Amino acid sequence: MRNQVHMTEDFENLLAYNLYNQTGYSNTEDRNNIKKMLKVGIDNILTEKQRKCVIMHYFEKKPMKQIAKELGVCPSTVTRTIQLAKKRLSILSVFL
Repeated sequence: MRNQVHMTEDFENLLAYNLYNQTGYSNTEDRNNIKKMLKVGIDNILTEKQRKCVIMHYFEKKPMKQIAKELGVCPSTVTRTIQLAKKRLSILSVFL
C-alpha cells in the first residue's frame, strides 16, 4: 500500500502555480480544486521513484545531490525523474 502524501502549503502553491501558468486559472476555488487534484495525482499517477524524489525534494527540502546519493543514482537521474513527475502531474490540467 502506498503512503499518502501530505503536501506542505509551499509545495501545494508551487504545483498550483505551475498548473495556473499552463491553464490560466486564477480564482481561489479553482486553485483549491487544483491542489486537491495534485494530492490525488501524487498518490495515484506518479511512480514510486517519482513520488520518492518529489517528496524528498519538495517536502523534505533535500538537494538533488543528496537525493541521488540516498537512492544510489546520478543527480541527473533525480532531475529527470522530478521533471517527468511534474510532466505527469501537468496532465491533470485536462480535467479542469
